[in-house]
Amino acid sequence: MLRSESSDGCCCCQLLCSLLKIVITAGFALFFWWLIFRPRLPRASIHQIQLSDFNLTANNSTLRFNLTVAVALRNPNKRVSLYYDALDAALFYGGKQIQSAPLPVFYQPHKNTAELEGKFRGSAAGVAEAFRAERAEGTFNFEVRVESSLRMKLWFVKIGHFHPKFDCKVGISGGVPVTNGTWNCDR
Repeated sequence: MLRSESSDGCCCCQLLCSLLKIVITAGFALFFWWLIFRPRLPRASIHQIQLSDFNLTANNSTLRFNLTVAVALRNPNKRVSLYYDALDAALFYGGKQIQSAPLPVFYQPHKNTAELEGKFRGSAAGVAEAFRAERAEGTFNFEVRVESSLRMKLWFVKIGHFHPKFDCKVGISGGVPVTNGTWNCDR
């Protein structure tokens, strides 16, 4: 009877040693995988803003707007491609979200920059005071938030569901219909 108890203990020890070897081997494999690919999330920036209508309605309580934003998404990876499964841009003014717009989904090869256009058109209540204050200063400040859902492609393997979010703060001069520049977005 003592013999079977010691062999059970020896079996458990061997099983634990085998499991530890598997975990260490997998850890080294992941580390070398990271060294080879060094996957990074994309970067975003805004290159152009087109503001064709931005004024209060006749009752001076509702803001009317027509804004187009050119968003650039950069894949900085050398060996990793990206699949954007969902993209959405939201426009904030005066600290309030006034509208959101879907952006097209797409595949992005490595070391590539894709230009997307977000169009915002409509009216918003509750931001008239912010509009009056910024019109007096001569500069309108917007925030564009881009939310994404993406997968990475490494050779033939697709991994993960990552959800990077980008905050783009933009200031443009009042009365200028098209403003070119580069506004980098925070992640």
